[in-house]
Amino acid sequence: MTVHRLGTAAIATLPEYQELFAKAFPDRPYVAAEVEDLNRAGLAIAAYERTLLANQAPFQKWLKGNDQAMSAQELRGGIVYFSSSCVQCHTGPNLAIKDFKSVGFADHPQDFSGLNLGRGVITKRAKDDFKFKVPQLYNLADSSPYGHGASFNTVREVVEYFNNAQPQKLEALYADNLSVWFQPLNLQPQQVDDLTAFLETGLRDPNLTRYIPGHLPSGLCFPNNDPVSRKQLNCD
Repeated sequence: MTVHRLGTAAIATLPEYQELFAKAFPDRPYVAAEVEDLNRAGLAIAAYERTLLANQAPFQKWLKGNDQAMSAQELRGGIVYFSSSCVQCHTGPNLAIKDFKSVGFADHPQDFSGLNLGRGVITKRAKDDFKFKVPQLYNLADSSPYGHGASFNTVREVVEYFNNAQPQKLEALYADNLSVWFQPLNLQPQQVDDLTAFLETGLRDPNLTRYIPGHLPSGLCFPNNDPVSRKQLNCD
């Protein structure tokens, strides 16, 4: 496990964190050692992240029986979505499979490595080159830019890319590693509009602020604490 050392230092020196850890992990008695701090920090962060569920999106409310939760366009977009090859990779509770796929996205323009091999960097297997983790789809509207190379600014651009299925990164095409599901969707303009609406608003939980803690023992900004974020969050 690798954790930023500043996080470890904060946990090790703040009594409130140590008290909370003692309550949260009674079977792990405190040992004044950096390794134990790292272990408990990792467990605490993982436990917190598992509570962050975007589960109030219109589509989820519709699934629970609220027939009025989705607009007519979102409903049409849902039909387009579940009738397309999208669901081959974006399925399950969080609309994502636990796998890596290549869909030919361009690398980030500031990637000076020369050749971004994605999963292949880790496995050293040619069949994994240019493959990246399949992302979940909830709250996409809040996470621009898109693609592992940040080559799209809007959700609609991503929809149009998959509709045309022309890879940005030709090396992935030549390596024959593109997903078998990366094929033109053949959607009409209205269907592109509808699918975009489903992804942008039908799958967006508008109330994620419910997960923002009212106070951190460190007194630092949440969720980011860099100078720019502190100014934007007005928490200096």
